[in-house]
Amino acid sequence: MLFFCLPEAYSQGNAFAFFEYDIRLGMEDQFNNGYEKDLEWHKSQGDDWSWIGWYVINGERRGRFIDATPNHEWKDFDNWKVNGAENNRHNKIHWVPYVENYSGSYRTVLPAFSDFKRDWFTKKFLQVYNLKVIEGKAYLFKEFLNKHKAYLSSKLNGISFVWMQTVSGGSNSEYLLFIATDQVETLGDCQFLFDFPDAEKELRKLYSESVRENIVELWHFSEKLSLISE
Repeated sequence: MLFFCLPEAYSQGNAFAFFEYDIRLGMEDQFNNGYEKDLEWHKSQGDDWSWIGWYVINGERRGRFIDATPNHEWKDFDNWKVNGAENNRHNKIHWVPYVENYSGSYRTVLPAFSDFKRDWFTKKFLQVYNLKVIEGKAYLFKEFLNKHKAYLSSKLNGISFVWMQTVSGGSNSEYLLFIATDQVETLGDCQFLFDFPDAEKELRKLYSESVRENIVELWHFSEKLSLISE
């Protein structure tokens, strides 16, 4: 729950601020307890923002903690009702001593290419694809996203999927796809989301010509380390 400078407004109501930390070895319990106390402090301050917490549970970043405050207009980040200096002071009391390797980013939902229910980020699991687009090929990738939406819908059968683009705190060529589910079984449906059959040659071509890297990992939602606003 640290703050970064406000980026230019790319969208309204679709902005997320993400924060990530590695928990120091052997300090998981201290972190969890401290973070829960910090959320209680937020409630006592009348914080009307939601804070959603996840642990990465596989891949190279296994064990990393991620939190995000969702569904904002960009102007919200200039008008948080919680005192920023007091927030930082309580962070240092409650959980900062137990983490390292901080990072953060602003990302925006791309609703034209997504299909999701309002509470998608509170599902038990998020299958997260991090795609790096080839320099100068964003126009091709947007064409891919436009055509890929129907393909995703046919494979996921009503499961929420959300595309985001990094706006600040990383490369603008970074896009993320979130698949929200309560069942590990859904991973079977995710197996071929980017492995296109001969019947989808155009999708295959657009993908291969615009994407240089695609890394996938699974995030587990932590209800205890989350605060959902009314």
